[in-house]
Amino acid sequence: MDKDYPKTAPDIDPPAFPAGKIITASCCALIAWGAAIRILWNDWRIDPQYSYGPLVPILVLGLLVKRWEDRPAAVPICHKEGGLALIVMLLSALLLALVIPMAEANPDWRPLGIIAVGLVILLSLSLIFLIGGNPWLRHFSFPILFFLIAVPWTRNTEQAIMGLLMSWNASVTTELLHWAGFEAVRQGNLILLPAGILGVEEACSGIRSLQSGMMVALFFGEIFRLPWTRRVFLLLLAICAAMAGNIIRSILLAWIASTQGITAVASWHDPAGLIVLLLSVGVVLGCALLWKNPRLGDESISHQARLSPLPKNPDFLPALIAVTLLMIVSLVGTEGWFRVHEQGATENLNWELQQRKVGAGVSAVSIPSETLRMLFHPTGFSEHWSRNSEEGQVFYFRWPPGRTAVQAVSMHNPEACLSGIGMHVQKPLDPFVYENQGVRIPLRAWLFESHGSPVYVFHAILHEGVKPGDAAEDPEDSLKGRCENLLLGRRNHGQRMVEVALWNLPDETSARRALVHYLDEALSFSPSSAPLNP
Repeated sequence: MDKDYPKTAPDIDPPAFPAGKIITASCCALIAWGAAIRILWNDWRIDPQYSYGPLVPILVLGLLVKRWEDRPAAVPICHKEGGLALIVMLLSALLLALVIPMAEANPDWRPLGIIAVGLVILLSLSLIFLIGGNPWLRHFSFPILFFLIAVPWTRNTEQAIMGLLMSWNASVTTELLHWAGFEAVRQGNLILLPAGILGVEEACSGIRSLQSGMMVALFFGEIFRLPWTRRVFLLLLAICAAMAGNIIRSILLAWIASTQGITAVASWHDPAGLIVLLLSVGVVLGCALLWKNPRLGDESISHQARLSPLPKNPDFLPALIAVTLLMIVSLVGTEGWFRVHEQGATENLNWELQQRKVGAGVSAVSIPSETLRMLFHPTGFSEHWSRNSEEGQVFYFRWPPGRTAVQAVSMHNPEACLSGIGMHVQKPLDPFVYENQGVRIPLRAWLFESHGSPVYVFHAILHEGVKPGDAAEDPEDSLKGRCENLLLGRRNHGQRMVEVALWNLPDETSARRALVHYLDEALSFSPSSAPLNP
């Protein structure tokens, strides 16, 4: 016989969901989300653009709590729908179990983070559907999907959008400075002022405030339960506010540089960014409050849902146990696999690039702290030299073991960095391999143009802790190499980057000779190379 649950009887509780299912479902969700967050964590920790990432899981929990307060009554699902949901949940868990070790071997490969989060979302939505049916799936979908705002974009997408925003920012700022009566000339992402050079760098591109603004718009649109049309408008408003705010920031810094000197910009750079960010968020929050749903807080609509019993949907406890065990095996097995392959001493690159003594045309080049921060604080040096008509500059950086090395060197390359300071890529050149006393350094090469003169640029990334041949070929650049990293139990043990730029040379052959001459002078050899001091 069916039982009646009176609408006005707060002392009558609905039948409890089986404790075993509650505990197992909670463990399953926590382990799966923990695995996905672990894959994203280093991007959140070391990339300033995603520094808000650790806050997002907390916001997701808050949104779920708000949704729980006015949840609809759960409805039963048929065996066919339940079976399909179980298949989706099991397949999502299986694929996630495969992504976990692949991400450990290739921590710089951001598509793996996107895939992992997508799989965890599918798993979570399947679990919600199995418990409460379609009403629960529709009701709780947005808080789960909100987590996507914290997923780092692929690097190609990020670099393309960042480059577009920096270029647009520099162009609009220069034009507005002209209207205001200031002298300004744009060169790439640099603005040349009488007082000095103002750079529109990654931090000023607007992408950070763009992502933060989107997060704020989506969060408050949900908190205040705005209609979907107003949520879309709020999101567009956040995007426009972020872009306009960064233009205002650039103009303010340019005005300060013109009136107080270029040295005054450093003291205003971060405060100006904070002020603009607060103003942008304030505009979004103000509109959200203005459009706030007047029925928000009316708890009577959820009273019946609180008292409604959960339906007897198909038993999925065995599937939950299987998913939980699969996640645990994947996490523990991944760590064990790499530890077994890392037993014993790893082979290091047995050479070091030394900074030459200042004098005789050689001078040390100071590396700005902002550049080191963007590169995640490597050790290394830069120096400039002039010999006869030849002119050159080298950057040598070294990162310790850990995921930071992979992100750092993959984010910054000559095509992105040199184009940002007004140099133009003419064409890529044939790769060049330097060999000396068993050392093999493969370098990629480009021909750039700067103020009408050719610039030859050579660039190499080398991996520590693997055989020299493997490190030289940079195996992570291909899908095959990334799979080999996993099969060989190879994860990041540190990296080095060598970049040499040469000016005032007549042709590519002369540039290669000059590169060999420099490396012959600067290289030193030892059985084991220790990291450089900062």
